Amino acid sequence: MPSSNVALSALSPSGDQTTMKTTSRYSSDDDNKIFQTKPPFSKPSQFRAKGWTETEQGYISEAKQLTMCLLSNRRYMRRPYTWAVHININEVLPPEAIASMWPPVCRNLRRNGVVCLWVREPNRHNKVHYHLVVKNHISRKQLEHAIEKSMPSRSEVKWRKKIEEIENEWRYCHYITKAKIKGMVKGKLVSDMHRRKRRLFKAGLRFDKYGTVGNFWEAGKTKKKLWDEIKETEKRIAEGLEDPDVDRLVQHVFEMMGETVPKKRIERSFGYSADSPAVQDWISQLIAIDWSDDPWLNSG
Repeated sequence: MPSSNVALSALSPSGDQTTMKTTSRYSSDDDNKIFQTKPPFSKPSQFRAKGWTETEQGYISEAKQLTMCLLSNRRYMRRPYTWAVHININEVLPPEAIASMWPPVCRNLRRNGVVCLWVREPNRHNKVHYHLVVKNHISRKQLEHAIEKSMPSRSEVKWRKKIEEIENEWRYCHYITKAKIKGMVKGKLVSDMHRRKRRLFKAGLRFDKYGTVGNFWEAGKTKKKLWDEIKETEKRIAEGLEDPDVDRLVQHVFEMMGETVPKKRIERSFGYSADSPAVQDWISQLIAIDWSDDPWLNSG
């Protein structure tokens, strides 16, 4: 009986491949590594740093954007993502093999009923691996079967997989993109816990940083639309917090709740709703209380 796996020798890009996010292309230098050993942190520019391969600052910006879109998509779903999947390639492959192997895998995953977003990254041993966020309802057994049918035969390329439940979606989404967040590393709190694992592909190689399989983004949404919504929300919050009365209200509520709720959460809530009747009424009451306590106003 013929194998259902994809033979590596037969893998090549095709016009009907699953949606692939085209970002910067990557290239290999004389050291035969697919990642940059000493990428520049930044470059002089009047524009915001972007791109997965130009600078670390650009990578951090792109990672933040993708992570926030993943979490925004999750809110629109109104239910959790279903599975985390890690696929590790256990041998060093040339860039051409990396580029040709993955598109057929994505097409086969889709045919086998998997809807997901994937992120590709290199490790320090110059091997690639993939992190998947699975969206659709599918059992572990069905997912395992779909992956086995979709990946190349292990006689063609060595690989292994790990399927697990997502315990913390916020942390997992930051982890797969290597977005910048605070966290504990070897018992110490650091400002960028993923810094040492963040590796930039070289510019020019012909494969992508991430992509989707099936209808991953919610109906009527795209990553661009989600990001535009996020930018508009952040602008609205910033503008709301420019009002000193809103800032005073934030501090009042923070203290009233015994400083048990993160102040940042209160700021975002009141900044976003600064113009709402409820917030404006609360501000008026707060100002009235301040005036009633003013000895100069009550001295007559």
